[in-house]
Amino acid sequence: MAWQAKTKRALWYLAIAAAVLLLCSKSSPLFAFNDWMDANIFFTMGKSMFSGKVLYRDVFDHKGPVIYLLYGLGSLADRTGFTGVFALEVISFALFLALGVRTAAALCGRALHPAWAALPAAAVAAGRAFFHGGSAEEFLLPFLAAALYGGLRALCAGRRMPLSAVAMQGFLAGCALWLKYTVLGFYLAWAALLALWYVRRGWGRALAQSCGAYLGGMALAALPWAVYFGVHGALGDWFTAYFYDNLFLYHGSGGPAALVQHLWWAARDALPAVALFALFLVWAFAARRRAAAAWAAVLAAGLTLTSLLGGYLVYYSLVLAVFAPLGLAPLASWAARRPLPRWLRCAAPWAALAAAALFCWAASPNRNLRGRAADTLPQIRFAAQINAQLGASLLNYGTLDGGFYTAAGVLPPCRYFCVTNMPLEAQWAEQNTLLQTGAVDYAVALVDDLQTRFPRYVCIDACRYDGGEGEVTWYLYQKQG
Repeated sequence: MAWQAKTKRALWYLAIAAAVLLLCSKSSPLFAFNDWMDANIFFTMGKSMFSGKVLYRDVFDHKGPVIYLLYGLGSLADRTGFTGVFALEVISFALFLALGVRTAAALCGRALHPAWAALPAAAVAAGRAFFHGGSAEEFLLPFLAAALYGGLRALCAGRRMPLSAVAMQGFLAGCALWLKYTVLGFYLAWAALLALWYVRRGWGRALAQSCGAYLGGMALAALPWAVYFGVHGALGDWFTAYFYDNLFLYHGSGGPAALVQHLWWAARDALPAVALFALFLVWAFAARRRAAAAWAAVLAAGLTLTSLLGGYLVYYSLVLAVFAPLGLAPLASWAARRPLPRWLRCAAPWAALAAAALFCWAASPNRNLRGRAADTLPQIRFAAQINAQLGASLLNYGTLDGGFYTAAGVLPPCRYFCVTNMPLEAQWAEQNTLLQTGAVDYAVALVDDLQTRFPRYVCIDACRYDGGEGEVTWYLYQKQG
């Protein structure tokens, strides 16, 4: 394919991704601020890392370092907002769409116009599972899509995967696992399926070489982080926060009954994407492409097992959206049987893009939050008061990161800059000590009694608002004297 054609296709994917995310992600310019607490934790961690603080040792959270790296890169473009993060979301989503369309093309045996991506793009971005935008699950989609494409393409072609491709898949798998380890089941299933296929074909030597290439790729993805934490003497902090705390402290209800319930909720929350995947499975079995259907189903089962077995939050199900583009294979096959007139073929891609944008405009769970005045948000309102004092310090007390560090453009004053869902008493001890000693100039909290517990702090403002998860009131406290 000529570079002009490749550029044109890339621009289509970028345009579709930008159109749907502009309307659905709260990181976009149509939203005054992305006030989602998880996104702001990622932003604070990433900004802190790029300002010289060491992850886990100097600032604490329990996601993987790759998500903080992405947000840190985004903070370089915009230190007090999400412009840079939105650009990364668009690139990430465009890669997911491009890989998804290529997978569907391999399955139906014909090239597909990139405008086909508008269907899964709208189905994913406007779904309930997309949530606020900027989730770790959203950034995982291109990594998962790359593995899905590589495996199904090799299966459809009936050829061994080149060792360089296997090594790249291992590297991408490593990156995904350092982003959020709950996708482990997907990659274990992928490796097991590839190994089984090689064994059945009698490719024993190729299997041994592929195992080495895959593990080598994963090791290469881990190497920069081992060096980073090793140089800073923080290997223990890395291990404790990302492995020990997640495995032994942060967990929800498990067991078969919980998994079934969570799977039901996931199907509800990611319904458009799940419907496209179901359409593919029905078509694949009917069209005698059962190996491809079985491959995808096993990957979905592995992904579900480790992503949904513990606790459940609505955005956990977004990872299932990686299978949505597979639904394009039957749709494209059926469309090929009834060729359109030339004028309609020319108009169809633009009509698809417009329809996707219209659907996102009307169906996104975040639609009511577009166009809010910035000064109605506590993050923006409080930031103006905090920044009026040169070099002011701030503590987000007693709850997850509300976005005040981001909006004010300040770095956190301590390791536990917010209180996470981890049952760690050290979080409370450090935050209480800071207020007892008057170590910060300002504090924000969701409670109105801090001045009775810490007399040096007086409430100077309060702001009630609804960020999409129910109405809350934030309080701004200032140290007196």
